Amino acid sequence: MNKADGEQATSGGGVRRVWVRRPCDERVAEQLCHEVAIDPRIARLLVARGISTKEEAKRFLEPKLEHLPHPFLMKDLKRAAERVADAVINQESVCLYGDYDVDGVTSSSLLAEFLGEHGLEPEIYIPKRLREGYGLNQKAIEGIAQSGARLLVTLDCGITAADEISQANDLGLACIIVDHHRCPPVLPNAVATLNPHQPDCKYPDKGLAAVGVTYNLIIGVRKVLRERGYYSPDRPEPHLLKRTDLVALGTIADMVPLMGVNRVLTHYGLKALRLAERPGARALMEVSKVIPSRINSGDVGFKLGPRINAVGRLDDATVGVRLLLAESIEDARPIAQALDEANGERRRIEGDVYESSVAMVEKMVAQLGLPDVLVLGDPTWHAGVVGIVASKLVERYDRPTILVGEGGRGSGRTARGLHLYDAMRDCQHHLIKFGGHRAAAGLRMRYENLTAFRDDLTARSRADPSFGQQTEALLDYDDDLSSAEIDFPVYEGLQQLEPFGNANPQPVFRVAKMRVREARVVGHDHLKLRLEGEHRLVSAMAFRKAELSGQCEPGVEVCLAASVELNEYQGHRSVELRVRDLRIGSELLKDADALEKCDSPRDT
Repeated sequence: MNKADGEQATSGGGVRRVWVRRPCDERVAEQLCHEVAIDPRIARLLVARGISTKEEAKRFLEPKLEHLPHPFLMKDLKRAAERVADAVINQESVCLYGDYDVDGVTSSSLLAEFLGEHGLEPEIYIPKRLREGYGLNQKAIEGIAQSGARLLVTLDCGITAADEISQANDLGLACIIVDHHRCPPVLPNAVATLNPHQPDCKYPDKGLAAVGVTYNLIIGVRKVLRERGYYSPDRPEPHLLKRTDLVALGTIADMVPLMGVNRVLTHYGLKALRLAERPGARALMEVSKVIPSRINSGDVGFKLGPRINAVGRLDDATVGVRLLLAESIEDARPIAQALDEANGERRRIEGDVYESSVAMVEKMVAQLGLPDVLVLGDPTWHAGVVGIVASKLVERYDRPTILVGEGGRGSGRTARGLHLYDAMRDCQHHLIKFGGHRAAAGLRMRYENLTAFRDDLTARSRADPSFGQQTEALLDYDDDLSSAEIDFPVYEGLQQLEPFGNANPQPVFRVAKMRVREARVVGHDHLKLRLEGEHRLVSAMAFRKAELSGQCEPGVEVCLAASVELNEYQGHRSVELRVRDLRIGSELLKDADALEKCDSPRDT
């Protein structure tokens, strides 16, 4: 890309976004409004999310357990459940091998807790991210076999570990794979493989996180044990609904689609979290300053999840398991504090890597323009945070981004329609190891191959017909909102759509004709705004937009793309805007067609 092509960038290198209204069939929305007796705005939001019938709307707005598919529709689940039931009845030694992210930690905790209620004390093995990397490794399997384990269950990993599973079989370990990542053409030789993405799997919802697959497994095991007469008045069946708190944590944090089964599970899981009966979850909410009775998907995704993730990124993810399985609040609090401190350290390290990587990109922009693909490397970057930073660079530059840190370990996030896994697969001759899916991937490589990998990945991306069809960065918004409508009734109405997340994003509104009353920088790089519109003052928070403070002088007109959120401070509750993007004074005048672009719905 030449310099001229980079002129879409705003100050600081950020890409200017074009605001596009989500398509909504107004006729269908009006019909839905009458059939379901809901607010017209809610009806439009549902239709924009692909919900067009009365039945679909009622299932979405009122998730119920009876909406869940039968677990045994999942391929191999009956076989897996019977093998785990055998382990319970025979009191076998079991090892749970989990991934080091929140999905892996919650999956491991969920199955460990279930087995513990049945008299087993499974070993939990989570590899050290920086020393062992992702997934199974042969040295770990040797140690697990030597410890006397007879059953190995992989959680959120294992689907591509054919060699390691074969090794485990040779060492006398029966293996069950619980995973949700993309399946290779030939699966490992396990006793059972649970993954909805298997081509012949009849489970109707393919979007489960690993913890959702694990939840189906424990339902199946309980059913098999019930049929075998295991339970009795002295040995009652375990209550599984309250375990959905772990499912909600892992599902929301893993950013899988919050529709269908995931919506049902997270709906009940958030209810369980609000009860705060799990000591570890309660302690985590304390250090995160989350009020249990009001916890929502945003709190899980941006406050609880990162703290569980942090220790796995920097050191040892089993700390997260110990927290979630803690039996008392006294045991849980020091662990939660350690996670909070690890998260603070992670944020400091992440900030350093972000500043360093932005400086690299800005140098490229100044010399040659913004590249089509960003592949950056620095052997001093902490490998545990490169994925988070890659996500931030995608948000800033709207380019597929791969960052490679210490030890040649890297992580990537996609943009512009590029299937990242497929693109990396076609360039794998430069890599030692890689894995992932359409949106995100991890890798390991030798630094001397970085330039060649960048060149080949760029060429591969340019040749992809789906890449870059949209040449401008888009921001989807749902509807218009006046300043008079930024109030508690509107906020509470929007809560009907919770839990928000992938495939069900938090609604974004265009709020026009606002004038700045006050602007100040808060924290490290956030912008706090006090705005006036229609004789009403509204507060707004623009995260990571402190560089715009100089342009937001009192009296300047702004147009916002923002979400409506609840702000609580020292017991005071108020409704405020969370800014996703904004147009400022001179920019509105300079870009005379900005509002016309805002009004143009995306083609369906």
